[in-house]
Parts: sequence; C-alpha cells; structure tokens
Amino acid sequence: MDDTGTIVTAFVVAAGLGAIIGLERQVRGNQEDPVDADTYAGVRTFALYGAWGAGAGFLGDRFGSSAFLVAALAFGALLVATYVGVGARTSDWGTTTEAAAFVTFIVGALAWDEQWVAALAVAVGTAYLLRSKEFFHALSRRFSEEDIRAVLQFAAITAVVLPLIPNEDFGPFDAINPRKIWLMVIFVAGIGLVGYVSLRLLGSRGLTLTGFLGGLVSSTAVTLGFARMSKTSPGTLTNALSAGIIAASGLMYGRVLVEAFVIEPDLGEKLLLPLGLLFVLVEGAAFVWWRRSQGKAAESSDFEVTNPLTLTSALQFGALYGVIIFASKALLHRASEASLNIVGAVSGINDVDAITLSTADLVETAGLDPRVGAQVVLAAVAVNTLVKAGMAVALGNRRLGRTVGATLGVAAVLSGLAWLLI
Repeated sequence: MDDTGTIVTAFVVAAGLGAIIGLERQVRGNQEDPVDADTYAGVRTFALYGAWGAGAGFLGDRFGSSAFLVAALAFGALLVATYVGVGARTSDWGTTTEAAAFVTFIVGALAWDEQWVAALAVAVGTAYLLRSKEFFHALSRRFSEEDIRAVLQFAAITAVVLPLIPNEDFGPFDAINPRKIWLMVIFVAGIGLVGYVSLRLLGSRGLTLTGFLGGLVSSTAVTLGFARMSKTSPGTLTNALSAGIIAASGLMYGRVLVEAFVIEPDLGEKLLLPLGLLFVLVEGAAFVWWRRSQGKAAESSDFEVTNPLTLTSALQFGALYGVIIFASKALLHRASEASLNIVGAVSGINDVDAITLSTADLVETAGLDPRVGAQVVLAAVAVNTLVKAGMAVALGNRRLGRTVGATLGVAAVLSGLAWLLI
C-alpha cells in the first residue's frame, strides 16, 4: 500500500471502527460507575487502539513480519500494564475490556489490509456482544448442569463418533450405510435438543418454528422428537408441539413439489394442485394450533421441562431407520416397473425424497408417463403421512396423539383420494 491517500484512509477507518467499540465501553463505564467512569477506556483510547493495529500492519509491510510482531508485543505489554493498574485501583480483575482492545487491534490490522467488510463486521459484532451483557447473563441462568451435559453429549456423537463411522454401503443390495444412519441419529437428537433450547429461549413459540424448519430435512424425525418430548413436557406445551409436527409435515409437501419441479417440470405440474392444496390445508391447521399454544403459554409461563436428548432414544431410532432402509431397498430391488406404486408406498414408510427424485428422473430419462409418476409420489406421500400420524399416536401423549393423528390422518386420506383422481 504505497498511495498516501489509501494509507490515510486505512488509518481513519481503523480509528473509526475502534471508536465504535470504545463508545460502548465508555457508555458502559458511565452506567456502572459514573463517579469513576474514567477507569474505562473510551472512544479516544479505542480509536488509538484501532490506529495502532493499522500501524502494525504498515510496519509489517514496510519492514517485514518482525516489525509487525514488535508492534503487536508492545500493544500486548500496554494492555497488561493497563490491566494491572486498573485492577489494583478498582479491584475489578475482569478482562472484557482488554479482550475488546485486542480485537480492536485486529480490526485495525484488517483495515490496513483493506478488508473493509470483515473489519466492519468484527467491530460492530464486538460492540453488540459487549452491549449484550445482561442478555447473556440472563440466558445462562435458564440452563442447568444437565443441559450442558446434554449439549456435550450431542457434540460427542456428532464430532467424535461420526468421523469414525465408515461411509460405505454394506450387506445385501448394499442397503446399509452406517454413516447415513448415524447422520439420521444426529438429526433426531439435534431436533430434540434444538426444540428444548428454543423452548428455553422463546417459550412455546420456539417449538413451532423448530418443527417447521426441521421439516426442511425430515418431518419424520421432527415427529419422533416432538412426540417423545410431549411425554416429558407439561400439558400446556402440547399444542405447540402438535403445531410443530403438523408444520413440519405440511412443509414436506412443499419440499416434494420443489424437488419434482427442479428435476422434471411435467411431473411438478401434475403434483402442483394436490400437493399445493395439502400444503395450504396442513400449514393452516398448524397455524391454528400455534395460535392456541400462545394462549396456553400465557396461562402458564412458569414450567419445568426435562431435556429430551438421550443417546438411547437416538440409537433406537437409528436401528429402526436401518431396518426400514434395508426392507425398502430389498423390495425396490425385486419390484418390476409395473409395481412402481407399491415401490412408492413402501418407500414412503421411511422417506419421500428418494422416491420423488428417482421417479422424476424416470419421467425425464425413461419416458415414464408423468401421471404414473405423480401417482407413485402421491402413494409415498400418503403412506409417509399415515406413518407420522401413527408415530404421534403411539409415541406422544394422548392429546398430541389425537390432534396430530386426526390432522395427518385426514391429510393421508386426501393424498389417497388425489392418487385415485389424478
């Protein structure tokens, strides 16, 4: 960077971004200790910290990495001296301001390297994080030792176990892929954990959103996770859990429709009316139960909820998933083209995405009649919807079973009628 104007710009930006962080520190000092607010480094100090970072970058470019290292070490020495002096004076040995100062130095270095967007994002994000002290303190009080243990357990099955599992197809028909099965185990465990965390943060409102978003990946896993949660959660949350399951199931129809249109538009056109209507009706039902859950939550805002994440339940689902995958692939392997509807129905026991994509490919490349293809997909959708209704009844509490079972049962019947009429 040789142009004088560019050099000046880098220093000005670095100082300005440092001032943003310093403003938060100065306001915080005025709020927490108005009498001794000068103890806190403020706008001017942090602006200089940012300029120091840019200066270190300048020295590094001109005189090599050793010069940058010397400037960085000098800055570190200044922070240590400041920390000791302020701590001895106020008996406050916290390191938040010093950590923010070091981040400001990095922001200055980024500005020197003309990484404007990164520098701005880091500076604003740091200021926001510092300003959110009360929020994070309140948030931490909502979680217990058991919750932290559950999060670490989930991290273990994700980050430690998953890399050790082979990503290969085994057994007859190459039906068993341990990694794919374990990924479903992780997803099922994650759905329960995310639902629990969102409940802690947002109350019952977070459950419906979790279910809806979970439907982007697997409405079956959402149904399993939320149905199990209903057994350990207060009755006031049943409507929210029901709304989450129904919302995930409704999103499945939209997901299938998008997949069909992307691979083969002719198939998508055949499915547009039945799946579009099912999406609207089922999501409408989810909205109704979500609205009811808000009233229940208002009546009972103080409740205790058990963390639903258990390795045992996730492993049980993984075993069930593996058995269904094997059975589905065995039947698919032996079925003829004339049995495509049977194949679709069998595939729907476990999943609708695979049969949707494979059927769309047959319509596109093998000349399969789009109407026949639509029937295959609708057969899978009807069976999958019926399976989820059964899971809700079998695994959930009585009220959730009635609500979800009735809603998805009607949706399954409508899917069957669409199969007959298409």
